[in-house]
Amino acid sequence: MSMLRDDDATPNDLQRALLEYDPTTLETALIEWTKEHWPMAARAMVYNRAEADKTVEGVPGIRNDDARLALEVAARVAISERELLCRGIAAVLPQWLESTYGLTPKAKS
Repeated sequence: MSMLRDDDATPNDLQRALLEYDPTTLETALIEWTKEHWPMAARAMVYNRAEADKTVEGVPGIRNDDARLALEVAARVAISERELLCRGIAAVLPQWLESTYGLTPKAKS
């Protein structure tokens, strides 16, 4: 049995809210900056070992070394992504605020 569509196929407000997404200029700038600087996150994974080890220390339910290693690697990735995003915000936000709202940093005294 084939079903014919009698209704208009144009998405309603709820469908547009759930299915369509138009990123802001700030989001686009942050995504582009982090794509250009992703090697920072890759390098940080090497240097964030101690923080990752401390983060997963004492986590219950780890049954073997492979599971612990997987958790430590996941923690390194998360820590590295956090640092990359912080650096991206610091690099992108001042210029975006200036171009969007005309806000400029105070002059250093």
